[in-house]
Amino acid sequence: MPISAGRRPGRFGCAVLGWLWLLMGSATAASLQVAPTSLQLTPRQNADALWLTNSGTTPVQVQVRVFEWRQDTGQDQLLPTTDLLVSPPMQSLAAGQQQLIRVVRSDAEAPSSQRAYRVIVDELPTVDPRRSGMQFVLRYSMPVFVQPGAEGPLEHALQVRLIRLDDGRPALEVHNSGNSYAQLADIGLGPVDRPQIVHPGLLGYVLGGQTMRWPLDVPAARLAGATVSAKINGESAQTPLPAAPPAR
Repeated sequence: MPISAGRRPGRFGCAVLGWLWLLMGSATAASLQVAPTSLQLTPRQNADALWLTNSGTTPVQVQVRVFEWRQDTGQDQLLPTTDLLVSPPMQSLAAGQQQLIRVVRSDAEAPSSQRAYRVIVDELPTVDPRRSGMQFVLRYSMPVFVQPGAEGPLEHALQVRLIRLDDGRPALEVHNSGNSYAQLADIGLGPVDRPQIVHPGLLGYVLGGQTMRWPLDVPAARLAGATVSAKINGESAQTPLPAAPPAR
């Protein structure tokens, strides 16, 4: 059964960091760190690794899972998969400890097209009846891209359309007709050399061959005929996004 992949803004980060909190334990500072924030597996590369670090003063329990990442009807979907395996999937980290997590392809043959996955790292809550208050736990969501064995360039090809969602909110619809993902950040309106940034930081990803939609907190009147630009895949400069043909 698919689950929705939550999207939260960040500053050019590839990992999505979620805060979860429970009414248990005393208020605790975040101590779990994950690096790197994304993985790219080449056609001949069967494995890569993440490092988990407990920078706090108390042990943490960690669960690591991997999901196939798809996009459907403008939404991210995470599906169970056996294409990638993680080891170890559960780990207890002592204060100051580091742990290597291997991400391994189950099939040595490279896929025919770029495949997308997400590794979910959850800090699990601890139960201590002697403590009261709130305990904060973390969730990290790291993209993993497995590159195809077929020859030829991997490129994104974006077109945008400004639309209204069913609830009336203005939104940005982005279609990627290319064969590779695009990460979008710092959405701007107006001239590319001096745009007004209406969504600072990470907006999200559009996988190859997919369409995504994001609401924009901008008056609809300002969107009419506006030039849209973004920083793509971590580039430092704004790139204009071509307008899609009007919907028929």
